Amino acid sequence: MIKIEPTIQVHETMHNLIRSMTDMQDYLAVVLEYIGEVLSPQREQELLKLFKKYNIPQASLRYNVHTLAANPYFRDIRLENVNTPTVSYTESVITKRTLINMGFHQPLGKYLFHYHPVGYFDTDVHLPALTEGDKIWMSPAPSEIASMQLGVENGHGHCLTFGLGIGVLPYLWLLKSEVESVTVVEINADVIDLFCQYIQPQFKTNKKLNIIHGDVLDYYNAEFISQFDYIYVDCWESNADGLELYTKLMEKQIYVSNIDYWIEDSILSDLKYIVASYLLTVYQKQSIPEFISSIDTEMKPYAKKVNRYFKQSDEVISTETQLLRMVNGKDILQAILAC
Repeated sequence: MIKIEPTIQVHETMHNLIRSMTDMQDYLAVVLEYIGEVLSPQREQELLKLFKKYNIPQASLRYNVHTLAANPYFRDIRLENVNTPTVSYTESVITKRTLINMGFHQPLGKYLFHYHPVGYFDTDVHLPALTEGDKIWMSPAPSEIASMQLGVENGHGHCLTFGLGIGVLPYLWLLKSEVESVTVVEINADVIDLFCQYIQPQFKTNKKLNIIHGDVLDYYNAEFISQFDYIYVDCWESNADGLELYTKLMEKQIYVSNIDYWIEDSILSDLKYIVASYLLTVYQKQSIPEFISSIDTEMKPYAKKVNRYFKQSDEVISTETQLLRMVNGKDILQAILAC
């Protein structure tokens, strides 16, 4: 069982972890009131003051719409002609000065505070969208474009991605001189058919694109992924459904250095909170069964994984560095989910 020594460093670090979680809740409670609002200059200044209070590194809320328009996918690909029995084209409009998410989870500092970049465009923005009934099925939203930037930049050689969507990442990869070929594994046959009929013919590249109709859980194995120089996993809609599938991948215990996961920090954020709270329970010598019982039903299986992992650990924690590694170390978090 992991042991936590009552040192001054450990005590201060526990205090700072708890404070960061409290600050995070307080910050979110306020900033969420602004999302979707058409900001007046006064409200904009209020929000910027909030950023200063919490040391959010964002001095302006205004985003340049030309940056979005210059993205090769927006520039080259048109979705207007898409029309299937279940999916049709429409436009979603982001009204001038409407505050929206411009990215996903960004850790801030060494504890558990994080923020999502937010902002507005100073003109109306018309985004292409594919809808299924009343639901937006797929749309290259600014936050999604920004959140896959790591995958775009790291792509080289023979690339593999799990999840096709409307083909944004494959297209941006294929335009890179460092990329030789792209392979996509996609479970939804309708997504593949739509892409092949309406989107792929617009690609301004002749590089090899191979699409496999299959399940990530079948193809996420050492033999298959070893064929590729870089792998990017993007087969969940958000962190809400991402943790469950990410956990199933971790349970396969395949650890390679040339792989990234879409919005991984967001997916792991709730697990970090559980780990920090669990370690506090151990430190204060409180009841672990009572702690696990206090966790929401949806997250209780993850609390049990945390308990299994640390019960098997012989670590002795006495410094801030050691404690924060237990909370934030990606290899630790992945090993917990693999339990």
